[in-house]
Amino acid sequence: MALNIAFIGVGNMARAIFSGMLASGYPAENIIGTSRTPEKRDFYHEHYGVSMLADNFAAVDDADVVVLCVKPAQMKVVVEEFSEHVRSDQLFISVAAGIELNALENWLGKPVSIVRSMPNTPSQLGAGMTGLIANEQTTDEQKEWVSELFASIGHSVWVDQEDHMHTVTALSGSAPAYFFRFLESMITNAKAQGMDEETSRQLASHAMLGAAKMVVELEEPIEQLRKNITSPNGTTEQALWSLDASDIDRVVGDAMTACINRSKEMSNDFSVQSDEE
Repeated sequence: MALNIAFIGVGNMARAIFSGMLASGYPAENIIGTSRTPEKRDFYHEHYGVSMLADNFAAVDDADVVVLCVKPAQMKVVVEEFSEHVRSDQLFISVAAGIELNALENWLGKPVSIVRSMPNTPSQLGAGMTGLIANEQTTDEQKEWVSELFASIGHSVWVDQEDHMHTVTALSGSAPAYFFRFLESMITNAKAQGMDEETSRQLASHAMLGAAKMVVELEEPIEQLRKNITSPNGTTEQALWSLDASDIDRVVGDAMTACINRSKEMSNDFSVQSDEE
């Protein structure tokens, strides 16, 4: 029997998750979404067949699993509003960046199973990568169910230390934006060389896609994959020398550190909110 799943807030990530679930055969009648906007409720019900409610309380009452998809800044208020409706047998999954398990536990008001997730935007195409960590109340069976849930939109990995979720954010959560920025630079340069934007985009994006597939599907170390296409005195070697001369490791390291530091700042802010209760 399928579990009843309530999505509190139906933005892009909620849409990606339940779209993947539906595509994998999950019954629409077991999926509930909430929105205060009538037009949004009508749209999701009409296009996806899921139940849509304006009331978070009713959605939580009917749910075995509650997926928290509201923005981080709104999470505390939204969760505390329905906390009296929380049951100890429910599973809560958060997709909000920066909000740690202990803050969610405090806002929910009772010991319940909680999984914190960090998905990324390729989940919209079923090609996502999600980092996961669970609190002590979460059972192995619940964790397995969560893994299956996120398998419908890509892949997932579990970490055993919550501090590692900051690194997950830098490695996968925010990382698509890094790759988009790199592509932007490549395409801008190609246009400066006289190539049109559409052709430039096709060439660069498919090169990146193909390289990623090689890393995922082949067993060779990434270093060796790089060496395989770097002929002595060739064109690739010259490009790589230029990147090394610009200290690409430092540039990437600084970017990831900035991402991690901001993630920690956000977590600290929400932890203070929780402690002040």
